[in-house]
Amino acid sequence: MEKWNQSYGFLFGKILQQMEAKFAEELVPYDINARQYGVLLFIEGNPYSSQKDISDNLQIDRTTMVSHIDHLEDLGFVERTRNPNDRRSYSLLITTKGKDVLDSRWESLIHTELEVLFPLSDQERHLLKEFLVKIWSTL
Repeated sequence: MEKWNQSYGFLFGKILQQMEAKFAEELVPYDINARQYGVLLFIEGNPYSSQKDISDNLQIDRTTMVSHIDHLEDLGFVERTRNPNDRRSYSLLITTKGKDVLDSRWESLIHTELEVLFPLSDQERHLLKEFLVKIWSTL
């Protein structure tokens, strides 16, 4: 067996590259990338989160997060509101336009994932997701 086949990180990275590249094609009309789509998903599920909360939870450095939020706000997908508990920070909400993007591309995301994971059976995909969630929850 070649060494690259022995590295989980290498294999995960290559699979992720394929998923992101395929999904990125679907996001071109919306002028966002897969990571920004993920930020929108997080905001939808966690309304009134701060940029720091999102950054910490998604493990995105703060400078990159500011850039993502600025871009999403410029597109009208999110809005910043003053945090009533801390006037120095902002809370983020997804807009109707942002929700429309999430909803319209969700099936495409699922299709992309299934396309990349096609060698696996339904049961194997289910187990893979369980394992990934288990790993993620301990990080």
